[in-house]
Amino acid sequence: MMVTLIKPEQAMDHLRQLALPAAHIVSDTRQIKAGDIFLAYKVGHGAATQDGRPYIADALDAGAATVIYDPTDLEGSSALNDSRCLALENLSAHAGPICSEWYGNPSGQMMVFGVTGTNGKTSITQWLSHALDRPKSRAAVIGTLGIGYPGHLEATGYTTPNAARLQTELKALLDSNAKQIAMEVSSHALEQGRVNGVQFATAVFSNLSQDHLDYHGSMAEYTAVKFRLFQFPGLQNAVINLEDPLGRELAMQLLAKTGVQVWGYAVDRNAFIGFEKFGKRLHAIFSSGMRFKDYGYQGVFEWQDHGRTEVSVPVVGDFNLSNCLAVWTCVLASGMDMLEASKRIALLKPVSGRMEMVLCNSRSSSPLVIVDYAHTPDALEKVLNTLRPIATQRAGKLWCIFGCGGDRDTSKRPLMGRIAAELADHIILTSDNPRSENPEKISADIQAGMSNGKSVEVILDRAAAILSGVRHAEANDVVLIAGKGHETSQEINGRKVDFSDQEHVLLASGGSV
Repeated sequence: MMVTLIKPEQAMDHLRQLALPAAHIVSDTRQIKAGDIFLAYKVGHGAATQDGRPYIADALDAGAATVIYDPTDLEGSSALNDSRCLALENLSAHAGPICSEWYGNPSGQMMVFGVTGTNGKTSITQWLSHALDRPKSRAAVIGTLGIGYPGHLEATGYTTPNAARLQTELKALLDSNAKQIAMEVSSHALEQGRVNGVQFATAVFSNLSQDHLDYHGSMAEYTAVKFRLFQFPGLQNAVINLEDPLGRELAMQLLAKTGVQVWGYAVDRNAFIGFEKFGKRLHAIFSSGMRFKDYGYQGVFEWQDHGRTEVSVPVVGDFNLSNCLAVWTCVLASGMDMLEASKRIALLKPVSGRMEMVLCNSRSSSPLVIVDYAHTPDALEKVLNTLRPIATQRAGKLWCIFGCGGDRDTSKRPLMGRIAAELADHIILTSDNPRSENPEKISADIQAGMSNGKSVEVILDRAAAILSGVRHAEANDVVLIAGKGHETSQEINGRKVDFSDQEHVLLASGGSV
């Protein structure tokens, strides 16, 4: 078998010889059009492995002008004898830069904000795009909820798309006059090189807690992968939550170097204790006098040594207040003044499935129902701790309806069970996305962490669980439905069926969808 092996620096010359300038680069044969370029390589490991190389022949049959593939550990195929096939070792690392160069480095012509962390990525990016978007200066978002402009998103099924799709979308957004991009950057995306080739202006670290250990193996590796975002060449600003221990560690590392502006944010200014030695090298952003009233916070946001301004932020929960501070900090880092930044923060709206209040107007006796994406121990604990004082203020009980996803990190299940048992008054265990696992086994894993003897109801049918919780809760109670948030489907035994927590809340309360 003849293999044409090329080097990364030779790829562009070959592509220009074999494909027309209007060709797109894809890594999914279902997206190929005649004349396109197909990239085939292996990424991930274990159950998360993806390998496009078995589809090289399909790509050629579909009209691909050329194929670049990774020859590492690849068994022979007659398709590889085709003169249109080029081999490039370690293609997963080079795919992003190759795609970026093919499209003329679109990210370098926009201001790109990359947001990473276990929780908060979606809220921060959605709010940031809303805060920055204006008719003459459009701001787009790329993340869990989709790609596009505020209110007009196209779902992709990924938090961060693969390298080819990402660069294609960046080029399309640039062509549609986008000036800023707020992008969620997952740990999988960093480990698999999906964002290689993206020129980030600002990187944001929200927090880090246990998640995806089935993929990364350990918290140390998970942390190291997240920190990679702050090592990208050309990075100008690092916006970091100093109330997170690993955020403090990251800030210390970056402040020991030069070249990157470090912005620290915290709800409580005491988080800056220990950073005094860095002086004005650290931009300190914090809040003061914040009080929750009705459906939002009122108080002051301050940029130390630069000024302070009164703010009103329409969100629920201290962690959402923290996310708003992250957005405010990013807007300041982009060059906007504090007064205008505060005006824009006041116009933000709750993100779908992120501490979203589902109003059941048709039934006056309905409890306060919150739908949230919390699917990790840390997120569930934060949400329940946030809702407890609200339930107390209403003189009601706190309900928690949740499950855990199948074929995912099993170690977090008993942890989430323990947290729910400690913090909620009533618990209903149900199915999340069981995938190929037995929902009863998942429920048993969760219950293994509930050692305080609290009564737990198990209703594995999620619709029935929501119906039971909403109808049995008193009007002054608070009901949290956690785990799926914005998702509109449920994955069971390889099939996705339509399912929206919000719609089932309305049905359960006698309202209309």
